[in-house]
Amino acid sequence: MNTDQSPANLSVELSLVEAGVLKSLLYFDIFQYPLTAAELKALHPIKNSNLEDISLALNRLLENRRIHQHGEFYQLPEAPSYADRRKSGNQLAVQRMQRALQRSRLVAAFPFVKAVMISGSLSKNYMEAGSDIDFFIITAPGRLWVTRTLLIAFKKIFLFNSHKDFCLNYFIDTDHLEIEDKNIFTATEVAFLLPTHNPALYKAFRAANTWADEYYPNHGLRCLEQCAEVEQGMFKRLGEWLLKGRLGEALDARFMRLTMGRWQKKFTHLEPSRFEVAMRSRKYVSKHHPSAFQDRVIGKLQT
Repeated sequence: MNTDQSPANLSVELSLVEAGVLKSLLYFDIFQYPLTAAELKALHPIKNSNLEDISLALNRLLENRRIHQHGEFYQLPEAPSYADRRKSGNQLAVQRMQRALQRSRLVAAFPFVKAVMISGSLSKNYMEAGSDIDFFIITAPGRLWVTRTLLIAFKKIFLFNSHKDFCLNYFIDTDHLEIEDKNIFTATEVAFLLPTHNPALYKAFRAANTWADEYYPNHGLRCLEQCAEVEQGMFKRLGEWLLKGRLGEALDARFMRLTMGRWQKKFTHLEPSRFEVAMRSRKYVSKHHPSAFQDRVIGKLQT
């Protein structure tokens, strides 16, 4: 990516609104994802940006050939048009959403699951043929690893270890709602998380991560129309009763040790600092991002 196009280097020539528009386009260009004017307003880093100012900024950027327009979409000028790619991905996301909601109800039925959110590309209304449906899960404290192990066991036994519709790559517990990594990548993921179960806990999660609003002050909460309460079914109640005492505590600690040990052997290609971010494992958090996508995205922004 050409650093001459960064908002920092263009700050003398550009207005603040123009620089903010370009900053959003730069970030989403990494994903080959053009944006509409309304989306650029929601993603703009200046609080209370209005659509009229965004439109004026877009016109100036177009006149100066700093961006290109393809229908309703705007993107950087040096790349080919991504408009058709985006439209296809948006259509596929609509088709896959029903399956995502079904899988979300399944996740919510497991013991100690307190909230479920859709993450990854689907949370941004985009999917490709090979894309996974990713879930961000909040558990009861002290039972995160029990919950994760039960869900992974279900996936391996009944879904033949398929990630396509059941990718469980991020867990936190209700006592640790604040995300530790604070950068443009994690702020984007926090802002776009789509809650499907437990609207109150989703709001508490967002309240614990107001730092993300410094990146996206105009984004706000996601729609809660399809966010249901977590039902207390028989399987959930029985599992929580059986694992509520010392047995649950012992299993949680053991599952964490076993999983961490396996990951340390499996992902030796990751440097310790990168492993810490991509595969963070504590009693209260579990990340499974072996591709280290966060570091790759931030690296591209810095090149």
